Order: sequence, then structure tokens, then C-alpha cells
Amino acid sequence: MVGRRAVLTFLALAAWPLMSAKAQAPAEENPFVVRAEISSRSPWERSQVLYTVRVFRSAGARRFGRIRRLNDPVLLQGEALIEQLGNDRQYNFRSEDADSLVLERRYALYPQSTGEMLLQPASLQWIGEDFGFRTRSFVPDAGPERLVVRAVPSPPAGRWLAAADVHLWEEFEREPGELVAGEPLIRLLGVRVEGQPARQIPELRPGDGPNFRHFVERARFEDTVTAGGLVGVRRQRAALLALRAGDVVLPSIRLNWWNTTSERWETAELPRRILQAQAPIGQDFLQPDEPPPEPAGPPGWLAPLLALGWFLTGLAWWITHRMGAARRLRRKIESALGRDSRRRDALAGPLTALAAACRGNDARQVEEALLTWARAHWSGDAPRDLDELGRRFGEPAETECRRLSAALYGPGRPHWNPEVLLRAARRPPSLTTSTESGDSRLPPLWPGSAAESG
Repeated sequence: MVGRRAVLTFLALAAWPLMSAKAQAPAEENPFVVRAEISSRSPWERSQVLYTVRVFRSAGARRFGRIRRLNDPVLLQGEALIEQLGNDRQYNFRSEDADSLVLERRYALYPQSTGEMLLQPASLQWIGEDFGFRTRSFVPDAGPERLVVRAVPSPPAGRWLAAADVHLWEEFEREPGELVAGEPLIRLLGVRVEGQPARQIPELRPGDGPNFRHFVERARFEDTVTAGGLVGVRRQRAALLALRAGDVVLPSIRLNWWNTTSERWETAELPRRILQAQAPIGQDFLQPDEPPPEPAGPPGWLAPLLALGWFLTGLAWWITHRMGAARRLRRKIESALGRDSRRRDALAGPLTALAAACRGNDARQVEEALLTWARAHWSGDAPRDLDELGRRFGEPAETECRRLSAALYGPGRPHWNPEVLLRAARRPPSLTTSTESGDSRLPPLWPGSAAESG
């Protein structure tokens, strides 16, 4: 009887950790605390709302544990787009009570309907050690988050944005003054929006005119995560073709947007522009709408027959010449787009390496990445150092190049801004821009060799 009681007592003691492992950990033994922060509880429709989740783990907690999964927030009521901003971030946080290790994750919410919106907060699943047995627990949340989405007053017709800032720009593959009738000119239209993903930016329609056409390529999208949320950039390439010599009037391009900071309507605009298309040199350019000249027939009864013959001959010539001009034009457009595409692909690798070096804030790597990018951009006439590269960039990148050079080779460690250099590389100057004159360069080490090379 005594032996049986001892066995039962031993089994009960052995089963005790298993029974306690199934129970929820007490609050004082939970090493994690989950806190959420919302940038605005009364946002505007289609505007950006930042939702930040921070998981605090006490360094001196009695019970050790590790995070298994941080579940994303779930929309319970309303309509919204939810995107995670970048990767999770970890850092140490020191308070008056104790030190903590913090895991931070940020989301961007874009309400698509007005009224009340309910959001189930992010929850944490973690694994702990208790007498050698693994237990799983969920940190309870404080209940759904409630937001009231406001309607934008008097929205305009068509597509519009809600953002903190909107900027439009345009660039040309070569100088706009070099536009020649019948030869395509690559035109780049760009939109930069603070507070919206790139794929939510409306399409820019350059439009056509009586004497010019646009052949638009598929747009390219780029999202950048900043402290203020997402910054979206949409780029559209188009081949501008002048059909005849003369004035080419490019209409203005407008984009309406609601300024969430000043709470008013604004319009981003590319102004109307007039280009002068030159006539092609050494070749006749057939006007698409120009009818063939009607030949004058001889008088008498032969006039109708001769007129018909001349008309048929001219019509056949016009059709043949038009088809040949269309084939030449198609080859020119494909050649221009292919040349720009190959150049863009060649710059993609160096530009990615430069962005990684700028994020690491490593001066030496940024210098090497900048010069590598410059050799790819100016393949035949690349700058030799940061000073020459800064002169080609112009301000404000020129100042940052000097500061970077001083940080690398100077006595002190001046502050330099990698974002300015990365922005200058993403929007480089035109390849037709001439470099500085020879008087501004450093004199040669051996004067005699300079004379011989000249």
C-alpha cells in the first residue's frame, strides 16, 4: 500500500509541469509586452496611416522566451489597403525600471471608404522554457482599434491622391531643341508622392497633337520607406515623335491631390511647353495627311485618261513611300527605346550597390560605388574623382561630394548626407552636358607629357 502511494505521488509530481505548461503564463512571468501606436485616429480617405507595433522583452525577466511569430493586424470593419513598411527593426531601450530589447514593425494603412473602421491589433506568439518543457502563449491585446475616416470635401472628377507632398518632373534623352521631324525623342515623365505607394499613383497621359504623337511604354514603380512612411515614384517613358517641322505644343499635365498637412486641394502641374521641330537633313519627309499632287493632263480627250494614269501612279508612289516611312519610323522608335533600355539595365547594378552603401553610411563604399556608377553612366568620359563628379552633378550634390571627400581624406570627420548623393545618381544630368573646361582641372604632374599629348 505504501509503495502504491509513493508511485502515485511520483506520477503526480511528474505530471505537474505538463499541466502547468498548458495554462496561460501569468502576467508577471510574461517576458514580453506588446504596444501599438497609430499616427491618426481620424484620417482622411485614401490618406496614409502609420501603425507601429513594438514588442518589449525585459532583459531581467525570470522566464526566458523567444518570439515565434508576430501576427499582422486584421481589418474587421471598413475597407483599407495594408502594407508592411520594410523589415523589422531591433534595438535596445533603457527606461527607469529596466533595460529592454525592442522589436519594431511598421505598417501603412490606406482607408478606401469613409466612416468607422475597426482594426484587430497585431498579436504575438512566443515560446518559453519551463522545467525543460516548451510552452506557447499569446500575449492578449487590448481589443480592436477604432478609427473614423473622414471624407475629403468636394473631390474633383477623375483620379486624385491624398498625400503630404506631390512633385511632377520631366526629362528628355537629349536636348529638346534637337527635336527633328520623323525622329523619336525619349521623354520621361515622373511623379514623386509622399504618403502613397507607387502603384496607387495615377497614370500621366501626355496626350497627342495635330503634328506630334506619343508612344508610351509600361510604367516603372519604386517605393522607398522613410521615417514618414512610404514615398512612391512612378516613371513613364514615352517616345515623342514630331510629324512635321514647326512648333510642337506639348499641353500641360495636371494632377489633383489633397494635402493632408494643410487640409486643402492642390494641383501639381507640368506647364505647357513649346518645342521647335527641325526638318530632317538630306531627306524628304512625307506628311501623313498630305495628299499626293494631282498631275495636270494635256487638253483634249486624252486629258481624263492621262489624269487617271498620273493619279494611279502618284497613289502607288504615295502608298509605297508611306509604308517605307512607317517601317523606318518603327525601326527608329525600337532602336531608341532599346538603346535607352540597355543603358538603364547597365546602370541598375551600380545603382543598387550605391543604394546599399548609402544605407550602410560607409564613406569608403559610397565613394567606390559612386565612381563605379559614374563609369557606367559616362562610359567614354567618366569623372576621375569625387570633385569632378560633384561638378557634373551640380548643387546640392556637389557640396556633399566635397564633404564626403573631406570625410575620407581630411583631418576631421565632417557630416555628409548620403541621401543627396543617391538622389543625384537616380536623376543624373543629361549625357550631352559638357564637362568643365580644361583650365579648371588640376595641372599635370609632368608638364612635358601634357604638351606631348596635346
